[in-house]
Amino acid sequence: MQFSRLLKIAALTLCAATISFSAQAQLKNSPMHANLPENAQTKDCLMCHQSYDAVAQKTAKLNPNPHSSHRGEQNCTSCHSVKGKPRLECNDCHTFDIKMKGE
Repeated sequence: MQFSRLLKIAALTLCAATISFSAQAQLKNSPMHANLPENAQTKDCLMCHQSYDAVAQKTAKLNPNPHSSHRGEQNCTSCHSVKGKPRLECNDCHTFDIKMKGE
């Protein structure tokens, strides 16, 4: 019983430590993102993120949903970067207050 409780505490501590990393640090330190080339393409992203529609479902609560664009499916790298900071391409024409992971 005591070991099980210690294991749960250790797991919670690990989760808290992981959450405390910045989102960009998590991207850089994740095994998959660390192995992506600087010039990664959408096809590379969709190896793990399944499909553009699946990503749009995950961001469905955002208003507007950046993955449900009037411009259709965009290249992931138009907004996201493997090594650098993200930038919301939508704000080239609009002014949306959407915080991206890694900002």
